[in-house]
Amino acid sequence: MTAARRNLRRNVRRDPARRQRLVRLLRVTAATLVVVAAGSVVLAASVVLFRHLDAPLRVIAVDGEIRHLGRDEIEGLVSRHLNGGFLTLDMQALRDVLERHPWIAEASARREWPDGLYLHLVEEAPVARWGEAQFLNGRGQVLPGVAADDFAGLPRLDGPEGEQVRLMTTYREFAARLAPEGLRIERLVSSAAGVRLRLAGDIELVLGREQLDARLGRFLVVWRGALMARRGALAHADARYDNGIAVRWREMPAEQDA
Repeated sequence: MTAARRNLRRNVRRDPARRQRLVRLLRVTAATLVVVAAGSVVLAASVVLFRHLDAPLRVIAVDGEIRHLGRDEIEGLVSRHLNGGFLTLDMQALRDVLERHPWIAEASARREWPDGLYLHLVEEAPVARWGEAQFLNGRGQVLPGVAADDFAGLPRLDGPEGEQVRLMTTYREFAARLAPEGLRIERLVSSAAGVRLRLAGDIELVLGREQLDARLGRFLVVWRGALMARRGALAHADARYDNGIAVRWREMPAEQDA
């Protein structure tokens, strides 16, 4: 035993208060060690339990009226984007991935204990033709695997490649404004000359390259005031003028004498 330790023991025996402080310190230290040890045990048990609960997803259940997506394609799409187990899977990120697919309009997902994933999908529908043989959904995305004869009655959009989303937005906005007037778009064409529409009843409406909303509004004012009553005779309307529109009437067959 060193001299320092002998002096410490001698001082403790001579100073009862100091001895009590030392005893309390030892008790606190012991209690702290017990708490730390217990916490380590609980932490280790929690890690083991979490790993057990966060099991890999093995069962994927899908429902919804899905006609253009095969189950294998859906499961492959999900499997490529599984970024966690039962507990750690980012459900919002998975839904976002699914809804980016052209054929999926809406996706909801929930966990099914102990290792399952339940998906409810709402399928997109073709809204318009794109060119001769392709079809677009309401977001302007090209839908793969659609037979041209299946939706022959849809309106047709034509424009430069890469402009599908912009033209779909334009089509939907214009269609919403024309529908209350009994007018329906059969074709929308965007070219270097601008935008022109073919309306049901074989009416061509030219809007040009600028101020499309204002020009469509000007056409509708004239339509309500003078053209609607003669819609069967209207062949062409050009709204590229500042103060009105130019119209061309179709030749109507002469009435025969009775």
